[in-house]
Parts: sequence; structure tokens; C-alpha cells
Amino acid sequence: MSGLGADLDAIAAAGGYDDTDAVVEEAVRELLRRRPELRLSLAVEKYRTGAVSLNRGAELVGVSMESFKRELTDRGIDREARFLDESAREDRLETFLE
Repeated sequence: MSGLGADLDAIAAAGGYDDTDAVVEEAVRELLRRRPELRLSLAVEKYRTGAVSLNRGAELVGVSMESFKRELTDRGIDREARFLDESAREDRLETFLE
């Protein structure tokens, strides 16, 4: 096991975490709290890949939707409306109905 893996195991045990995933989640949350520019880059990347909507991206960063739109434009990210095809709409609908 690598030194990092052993350290994560030790932190999980000493800190009362359920597992190492919980340690990593808290570490990432703290990193994003301390580095707002990284939080912005993460939100932009999630938007670019379609993982989040424009509204959710702005929410993740803690800025207005207009400010997030400007940031996307500044970074050359296309903001064309994205419509789901019929199959994707049906999949999403089924997810909501479950």
C-alpha cells in the first residue's frame, strides 16, 4: 500500500470516519472552500461536459447565473441550448418516476 493509502486509513481510524472515501470527500470539500478559483474551474468543467446545468454550475460557484455565463464566455465555452432527444427524455422521466 502506498504512503497515501496508509495515511488515509490512519486518518479514517483516528478521525472517526466511516471509511477512506469519507476522508477524501471532506478533504476535497475543504480544498474547494479554500480555493474558489478551483471551485469555479470545476463548475465550468462540469458544465462543459454536461454534468451540470447552467443554473447548477452558478450555484456550485456561488455566483449569479449572469456572472457564470460571462465566465463561460471568457473561457470560450459554448452555451447553446441543449435539448434532449426523445430517448434521453424518456430515460430522465423514468428516473423521476422511480
